[in-house]
Amino acid sequence: MTWYTLMPHELMFPDGQNGQSAQNSVQTQMLYKNIPVLVEQISPLEYKVVRVMSTDPAHFMNDDCCPGQILRADHS
Repeated sequence: MTWYTLMPHELMFPDGQNGQSAQNSVQTQMLYKNIPVLVEQISPLEYKVVRVMSTDPAHFMNDDCCPGQILRADHS
């Protein structure tokens, strides 16, 4: 079977199929300044941006929430 998707392998096969090891981190979606992002928690108050989930091209130009950025839970 062939899947055509933009979803990363880790989200399509979370149990570590195909010889990949499963990640210990949990990824979740959240809104940061009204921009939907996929994040993984790195501490009780900090999240690392994994992916911008928006369809608005302007959201990808925002340096505050680009992949790899650290967001604090008390950002509002």
